[in-house]
Amino acid sequence: MSVSLKTQLRPLGLLIAAAVAWPSGAEAAGLVTPGAKPVKLAGGFKFTEGPAVAANGDVYFTDIPNNRIHKWSVGEKKLSTFAEESNGANGLYFADDGSLYACQGNAKRVVAYTPDGSDTSSLAKRYDGKKFNKPNDLWIDAKGGVYFSDPNYGNKELSQDGMHVYYIQPGGGDVVRVADGFKTPNGLIGTPDGSTLYIADIGDGKIYRYAIQEDGTLKDRKIFCESGSDGMTLDQHGNVYLTAGSVKVFSSKGEQIADLKFPERPANVVFGDKDLKTLYVTARTGFYSLDMAVTGAKREKPFRITITTVEDKMLYDIKEFNVETGKSVILTFKNKDFPPHNLLIVKPGKADEVANLAIALGNDGFGKQWRPDTPMILWGSTMIDYDEETVISFTAPPPGDYPYVCTFPGHAMMMRGVMKVTPKAEKKK
Repeated sequence: MSVSLKTQLRPLGLLIAAAVAWPSGAEAAGLVTPGAKPVKLAGGFKFTEGPAVAANGDVYFTDIPNNRIHKWSVGEKKLSTFAEESNGANGLYFADDGSLYACQGNAKRVVAYTPDGSDTSSLAKRYDGKKFNKPNDLWIDAKGGVYFSDPNYGNKELSQDGMHVYYIQPGGGDVVRVADGFKTPNGLIGTPDGSTLYIADIGDGKIYRYAIQEDGTLKDRKIFCESGSDGMTLDQHGNVYLTAGSVKVFSSKGEQIADLKFPERPANVVFGDKDLKTLYVTARTGFYSLDMAVTGAKREKPFRITITTVEDKMLYDIKEFNVETGKSVILTFKNKDFPPHNLLIVKPGKADEVANLAIALGNDGFGKQWRPDTPMILWGSTMIDYDEETVISFTAPPPGDYPYVCTFPGHAMMMRGVMKVTPKAEKKK
């Protein structure tokens, strides 16, 4: 579908502080700038939702019934229309490459808009051969994987066998169902370190907390707090901001610490502006801001590297790279050679020993992806075929030289390299 960028500005609401009762507890908790009140930035919408912040601090949000995605320029303080005919777009989130991901409820899919809004590409349309119910909200992890909720608002029948949460594997891979057991899943958000995912079951009035696994799956489901929520966001301290009649703020321990009231019932919330110190709220027919004393949660930029096999040469194109200890690493492994290959990062000095253990697997090697059961292997991929790719994510270990090898029998003689982990650099005073 082609969506042209619209630059005409809608009339803005007056920048007037809203006259609402304001809780002293929010200032006491150090969340809101002293004396700050909600400000209405724009109005006249039908139902605003899904705010997302771009890299420059601009905020994009949806007007679901009007099938539009809007952009609020924080520099110019102006509103424009980013996309028309959005297929009932609801939740939004920006990927690292600047693409705007959207849950298109009417089209029953998750899509990515190019930065200029000129077109979309479908990321997920079906699971188990069936269309989704009505994708609602989403969050993108550091590897590029996408979590999204799939309730069924407004539809008489379910397309799936219930209302669940799904994960699109990094690189536009397979769609995996990662959480179920909800009445109506809605908002979701992950922590910057990628360890925890919060999911709102608005139909059951509960927020759940899950531990995120290396492969994107979820485990250790626990009730975080007894409150439903439409959308949610996090601040720098790990506090969770829910939208349930007002903007309710809970500590990372699940204790409510503030209740921020707005002139209209909030639907969703995000931190925006260049310093992420402004809270933006989509609330029914209006779009609001609130100056904060805290900033939104920030994901530390990971160290990213791509290692590719060299066609017909049985080699990795990168034989050595350096990374600082403690740094989050996102390693993309691409196979451009015709035989299948893997990439395993092992403990210092253990490359040959691991390779020999793989050979010793014999006929069991294919079933085990030529990956022996040994703690000498720290991280790695499965065997991938020609023109496939996979993502390996981890935190850089203590300083040292960590080899990486392909363990298909015989390949380790030539297919190897080394990850040099350096000490943490001292910060300049």
